[in-house]
Amino acid sequence: MMNSFFFSPHKNIIKHTMACADETLEPRHDILSAGTEVTFLDVGVIKFEPNTACDTSLVISCGVHGNETAPIEIVSQIIDDLLAEDAKCAQRVLFILGNPWSMIAAERFVDVNMNRLFCGDWQQQDLSLKEVKRAAKLEAYVANFFAEEPVTVKQRYHYDCHTAIRDSARERFGLYPFVPGRELPAEQKSFLACADIDTVLLQQKEANTFSSFTSLKHGAESFTLELGKVKPFGENDLSRFNGIDQALRGLIEGKPLNAEHADSVDEFEVCHSVIKTSDNWVFDVADDVANFTDFAPGTRIWQDGETEYRVGAEPEYIVFPNRQVPVGQRAGLMLKKKG
Repeated sequence: MMNSFFFSPHKNIIKHTMACADETLEPRHDILSAGTEVTFLDVGVIKFEPNTACDTSLVISCGVHGNETAPIEIVSQIIDDLLAEDAKCAQRVLFILGNPWSMIAAERFVDVNMNRLFCGDWQQQDLSLKEVKRAAKLEAYVANFFAEEPVTVKQRYHYDCHTAIRDSARERFGLYPFVPGRELPAEQKSFLACADIDTVLLQQKEANTFSSFTSLKHGAESFTLELGKVKPFGENDLSRFNGIDQALRGLIEGKPLNAEHADSVDEFEVCHSVIKTSDNWVFDVADDVANFTDFAPGTRIWQDGETEYRVGAEPEYIVFPNRQVPVGQRAGLMLKKKG
């Protein structure tokens, strides 16, 4: 099997990534029998390029938070099937397992949240930290991948796959990065629907996440995808992730996106960013509240001295509530349903 060439003596890209996290790898290159070129660029980074004309460059990333294991297992299976030629490769694909050290530690991150280091924000951090250096490398790999695409390529997609610690009233949802003047295409809503994702959060300002980087800097249609709950390696019920698995495989096989399922996806917009403004700041949201819990008009969300935030004239929903963040950082987002 081809993966024995790339990942030997390890079983798959997960085992290889965790065993070789601190190694410097020379790129390895081979060609499958169907003519697909495979390049193992770095630990946890592998590229597939078909020898036929293709119209899409696709980045599929996971493990930016290393304890979010289900997407890592899904991606590893897709890579194995492509290497064994049990799955067809009709588009350019760059697979990324983002954070080897937090995968080993079974933690969200080791020193710094990698998903706040993109769009060059790694340059403002301690450059001796592994995750900071890794973010810089990942930006370079993605930039090179897009720069090398043939003239036939018409679109760029990036799906950064995550799972959440917190329960969610809507189990699976996508975050669509803000790019000035950009609207969410119906074809991408249809992709989400095919992936069993019925909710999308339209972000209202530029961010420093991995999906924001590919959107803002490279013009990709990108999403951060929250696909379920965090569980350790080997404890995931991967049947619950069949939607995203099949949707990604369809793109890789060259199946075209259409707009036929777009109406089944609800859109939400951020109406307020909850910021922890001081040590005296009071958060009125319970620690165990689920993402997309709704709050009635007039409900107080937070207070700091004379300043407070209350829900406006229509219900609002909360995502990512976290009272434990440092002063000055985001403690949650309040949303309104669009339309």
